Amino acid sequence: MTDRNERLRADFYDMLSIQNRPYLSWTATKGDLPCAEEYLLDIRLRSYALSADHGRYTVGVTHGCTVKVTLWDSYPETAPYIKMLSLPPVFHPCWYSKGVYCPPRKWRADCSLKEHILEMLRTLRYDPELIESDAPANYKALDWYLKHRDDTALFPSDTTELSENSPQTAETFGKSALCFDEIVDSWGIK
Repeated sequence: MTDRNERLRADFYDMLSIQNRPYLSWTATKGDLPCAEEYLLDIRLRSYALSADHGRYTVGVTHGCTVKVTLWDSYPETAPYIKMLSLPPVFHPCWYSKGVYCPPRKWRADCSLKEHILEMLRTLRYDPELIESDAPANYKALDWYLKHRDDTALFPSDTTELSENSPQTAETFGKSALCFDEIVDSWGIK
């Protein structure tokens, strides 16, 4: 097994601790499990997005989104690529207007995928520690945030605890995910 595959495997098992939580569920969509190379995340957190009404843009509430996480061949040396598939994309200083995530901190290869995902989730909640003001991906979102940051009704946008599964529950999810992959393989579907 290559170093990359060992990392993908470790990330997959680590991700099981945040599977089927009140705020998130995910599916590995590419790679031979447990060496997943792509994940589809169903996020259930309150955040903000722009909406247009008669040519006028307003900031509105979203209650969830779908995000694709891609682990390129150069992973873990390069950061995971995270793209929002839901429209409209989130309105946040750490997210480009086209829905691509720009982490507020420089990627480190020793950072686990789960840690990176949890930090991304915290940006969706407008965690003040993760508002990038020096080089934001979205200047308009930063301006909006700075004007309203003292409004406790707006921020954080969601107070859901980003809790984790017990090791026993995570192990159960791992067994069921691997069994499903074996069933699909036995059908000859890829």
